[in-house]
Amino acid sequence: MDTTTSRTETQAAAEREIVTLAPPVDIYETDTAFVLLADMPGVAPDGLEVIVERNTLRIRGRAEEKTGEPEYQEFELGNYQSTFAITDDLDTERISAALRDGVLRVEIPKSERLRPKKIPVATE
Repeated sequence: MDTTTSRTETQAAAEREIVTLAPPVDIYETDTAFVLLADMPGVAPDGLEVIVERNTLRIRGRAEEKTGEPEYQEFELGNYQSTFAITDDLDTERISAALRDGVLRVEIPKSERLRPKKIPVATE
């Protein structure tokens, strides 16, 4: 029996040990857009993907590994993934995303037909 482990087997085992979490998310509506805020601590910009495909928004984040054990820990560090349905009432061509201090902000503009339109009232 061969007890040596190949590099790819070791990598595969390490990847299986990484936990995939759904990040805590807040979504709120403004007059012009929907804003999604996702807590993704430990994720660097190069480890982040925001993908729109058909009527789906998918966010993925790969947390950077920390060395050593923390003295105190309130959250589990892992990879993040979440998927959201997007309706045709949103403008997927103008979605913007920014990552700051472990919080991903995705702004999804409403289409023009969904935005409130103020009608001027004529007086006589």
